[in-house]
Amino acid sequence: MKKKIQIIVGILLFINLVILGYHWFLINQPISPDDLRVIFLNVGQGDAILVQEKGKNILIDGGPSREIIHQLDQYLPFYQRKIDLMICTHFDLDHVTGLTEVLKRMPVDRVIFSGRKSSLPASEKWLDLVEEKNIPNEIAFFPQEIKINENLSLEFLWPEKEIIQKTDGSNNFTSLVFKLNYGEISFLFTGDATQEVEEHLLARGDDLKSDVLKVGHHGSKYSTLLEFVQAVAPIYSVISVGENNFNHPHLRVLKNLEQAGTKILRTDEKGEIIFLVTQGVLKPVPSF
Repeated sequence: MKKKIQIIVGILLFINLVILGYHWFLINQPISPDDLRVIFLNVGQGDAILVQEKGKNILIDGGPSREIIHQLDQYLPFYQRKIDLMICTHFDLDHVTGLTEVLKRMPVDRVIFSGRKSSLPASEKWLDLVEEKNIPNEIAFFPQEIKINENLSLEFLWPEKEIIQKTDGSNNFTSLVFKLNYGEISFLFTGDATQEVEEHLLARGDDLKSDVLKVGHHGSKYSTLLEFVQAVAPIYSVISVGENNFNHPHLRVLKNLEQAGTKILRTDEKGEIIFLVTQGVLKPVPSF
């Protein structure tokens, strides 16, 4: 009987190793020069997204801690351990803290951020490091498009320049909102944008349609209007959220996403969430 149990345990361990090995292969296999990989990193309660294309690395936000470094280690080989473009959507701690850790540990070629000033020590530390390292930087606002190469571009939809200059509102209200366009495939990144921002975008009549939506503000009740999700019409909606944090995602948000017919993917349930665009086709990488 004891021997049978040992055999069963051995078989189960072998199966688990095969599954883990296959998953490791899926997330670490080199991507071809014509592919795009977008990785929603599992950093707990915060945002951190790594975009890889043609040997270049774009990092959007960095989460709340140095955990981002361990996450990036999975995807940045030692011979390519640098960030070509770092984007800080806004200066909340769960977005900028990890970016500071990245600045300390690896080269960064270029920085883009929202223009609203913040008195948080974490944001001041990040800005000081950008200045100290003499990294080219710029404030992004609507309407602005940045070409990364012939296939990849960033289309900034929010905030408007006048709003940056006038607002005394929260960081969330001036959080960067932008589309990443790769051929016919697009991702909409919303940072912590509020319902008020969504209403502005809807009223302006922008083309919001995207294949993947990064759900605003970790699925909080202050974002993700049904009309907004319907306008985006995403195939997939990603919620970057920690376990048992601030009651995120909110039930109303989940219902709005379900009503819009989008597939919901959550980092607190699946860990990192990976999309591969190859030959013009969007493919989510399976997780286990």
